[in-house]
Amino acid sequence: MQLKKVTSQMVIPVVTAVIAALFIYLGITKYGFWHELRGPLPGFFPTLIGVALLALSFIAFLGSFKEEKTTYPIESWYPALGVIAIMLATLVIGMIPSLALFVILWLKWYEKYSWKTTLIGLAVIMAIVIGAFVMWLGVPFPKGIIYNWIAY
Repeated sequence: MQLKKVTSQMVIPVVTAVIAALFIYLGITKYGFWHELRGPLPGFFPTLIGVALLALSFIAFLGSFKEEKTTYPIESWYPALGVIAIMLATLVIGMIPSLALFVILWLKWYEKYSWKTTLIGLAVIMAIVIGAFVMWLGVPFPKGIIYNWIAY
């Protein structure tokens, strides 16, 4: 009997299944799922997302037993690298400026839009973010090290 090599295609679905189980557990036990009079409680969406993630993890784990060799071209890593860049930039310059920078770089460099289209897209996205989240909902976005250094 030959043992199959454990690959990242097997490990990642197991890790995401554990995360899904944690979402489901905390969503139901700690935050609550549903109140008979008020409806959904804070754990409603984490539980739903956990169930969907658990199902997709199971499907991905079953698909990991195929004999195909998987390749990961650099283009596949752009979204993940973009998220990491946003997280690092958020620590330094704040979330809103880092998101604006990400939109500019993504539209101009990756999508190869003109400057006019890029700036119009940026204006629309920033109007939504600032208008809806900052002014209307009052979401306290992280300011970043530079802002905190200048402000204090």
